[in-house]
Amino acid sequence: MYEEMKDKMKPVMDMAEINKKTTEKLIALQSQYVSDFVNASLSQMKTLSGTKEPKAAFEAQVKYLKEVEAKLTEVAEKEMAALTEAKEELTSIVEKAASELSTTPYFAELQKFMKPMDVKAK
Repeated sequence: MYEEMKDKMKPVMDMAEINKKTTEKLIALQSQYVSDFVNASLSQMKTLSGTKEPKAAFEAQVKYLKEVEAKLTEVAEKEMAALTEAKEELTSIVEKAASELSTTPYFAELQKFMKPMDVKAK
């Protein structure tokens, strides 16, 4: 009985593992981005404080903002890839579970009763 329950809960456990793995990946990406952002900001402050010419300061700031934008875009793309991968894995599990569920004798019997109701509703 324990093994049967364990088998029935496997899709749920697999989904929880996918969610855990995806969350860990997203947290790691965000942590690295924040760390990089803080370090880049400190470096930029140091650069700007040593700059005497307004034009040089402006150019340094433009360069810095372009680098920040590129890093943010890179992180966002990695996050979207992680979320897309998780969605595909979860969809696969749900589809497999749904197809197995429809072959269960109980649901097969239930579907017999549901079909006439669908016809009456129309």
